[in-house]
Amino acid sequence: MKKRNKMNCRMHSRTLCSLALAAVCAASLALTGCSASTSDAGTGGTVVRVNAAQTADTAQAASPSDTVTVTSKGSVYAVPDLAELRFGVRTQAETAAEAQSANSSGVDSVIKALKDNGVSEDNIQTTWYDVSPQYDWNTGNGDTITGYSVSTSLSVKGVAIKEAGGLISACTEAGANEFNGVSYSCSQYAAFYSEAQQKAVEASKEKASVLAAAAGRSLGPVRSITEGWQDTTYEANMKTMAAMDAGKGAGPESSAAGFMPGEAEITANVTVTYELK
Repeated sequence: MKKRNKMNCRMHSRTLCSLALAAVCAASLALTGCSASTSDAGTGGTVVRVNAAQTADTAQAASPSDTVTVTSKGSVYAVPDLAELRFGVRTQAETAAEAQSANSSGVDSVIKALKDNGVSEDNIQTTWYDVSPQYDWNTGNGDTITGYSVSTSLSVKGVAIKEAGGLISACTEAGANEFNGVSYSCSQYAAFYSEAQQKAVEASKEKASVLAAAAGRSLGPVRSITEGWQDTTYEANMKTMAAMDAGKGAGPESSAAGFMPGEAEITANVTVTYELK
């Protein structure tokens, strides 16, 4: 009887030890975040496998490299070869109908002059039309209508610079009595802009090199390039260019108005990120 009690005590002690060992292993796994495998086929016991901590080299390889980021601008200067001209025809008469009739006649004459000088109809656009009453301000009767004024503005795109002066003269003779300004563009804008982009990237490398050297480092390969805002002021409209080519005629090749377009600055902006060595 005593032997049987001793054996029961030993078995009970072994069971408690096994349970205690299992509890310790479970707690260890929970604290370390390690994983446990299934039972080992050879021994019937439980095998605990702990994933090795990540080495310093592996951690460094996983982290992003040191970088330097700069924003740069590249510029190319080109002489514009195209102009957009803005003409106006203003007429006055005692009645609105008379003013409108006179204005329409003047505008038709100007458009005819444009076409006769090789301007395609696709490049002619009406940009403003206004009918306004005229009042007697001189005698103090500001509420008395004395007549009507009609104004029409035309925009003419794709005009070669060498023809602009003669075209203005022809339109003035045809009835245009207002000239509302001129803007310029370059037919080879795309090529100029590409060159500006290249200069911008080159400038970014120079700036980044200075910063890297100041930090005791050197430049590595490019990580990313982002194009910035593009000023398309001098970009020629391709539809306008096609219409100009289709409507080419024996237009005037005169600079009577003294057009001096000067130089246009075509710019490109980029943001470039380099790795540091």
